[in-house]
Amino acid sequence: MKKIVLLFFATVTLGMAYMDSDIDGVEDIYDKCPQTPFSDLVDYDGCSIHGGAKEFYFDIIFGMGFSQTNYTLQESADTITTFMQSDFYMDNITLQAVISRYRSDTQDSSGWDDTTLALFYKLPLSDTFSLNLLTALVFPTYKSSYGNEALDYRVGFNFSYLVDEKNYLFGGYSYTFVNDSDFGFITYQNTKSLHVGITHKPTLQKSYTLSYVINESIYKNITAIKTLGAGYSLDLNRNWFVDACYDYGLSDSASKHSFSLSIGYFF
Repeated sequence: MKKIVLLFFATVTLGMAYMDSDIDGVEDIYDKCPQTPFSDLVDYDGCSIHGGAKEFYFDIIFGMGFSQTNYTLQESADTITTFMQSDFYMDNITLQAVISRYRSDTQDSSGWDDTTLALFYKLPLSDTFSLNLLTALVFPTYKSSYGNEALDYRVGFNFSYLVDEKNYLFGGYSYTFVNDSDFGFITYQNTKSLHVGITHKPTLQKSYTLSYVINESIYKNITAIKTLGAGYSLDLNRNWFVDACYDYGLSDSASKHSFSLSIGYFF
């Protein structure tokens, strides 16, 4: 069951005697359905969830991040961002909502970022390869004087490939249709985002992640934001999990150093 969290966040993951041959989050001695496909969502008995009555799960995550750039205003400024994310899982469908608020030390700037509501559809192509199709709405809860308060649309995909029982590759691509009208000297553009990485999972409960991310700015003539990230995830028990991440900026438009910490509860 925790496998689905690993796939969508590209992070979440006891001892030497612990064995989980099909990597579904249920120890072999308790697994009533051994060798379930890697891409399947399973119940507490380790059996794939499909057909009959629909079963669903959800989580809620709270976090805080620090960066040296205010990406909303595209200027250098120490910025604290707090966010909340919630995911609802049912069979091959995941519904995700993300809201966040920022505060910068420049001009006493603070406010809400845009709110994202996304829908993922999982395609279990094989026991080792999973593809997730993405469509999303970006609601203009961010207010500014630049006229960028239109509803935007996003499409894309994420993938996960199991290399072996302790390592998997992940990545994704998205394209956002920005509907804001140009405002004075401010001009907008549709944006692309790309990320790739690898996760090492020495035990079921913890994982280490390296990733490379490219995000285009909604503002024209701004260099794409490029970062190299390192993350750590830990399942505290069957419900609670924590994540920590550090990003190093590779482009002039990126914050040189960024940090984030979050805690989540899986129902």
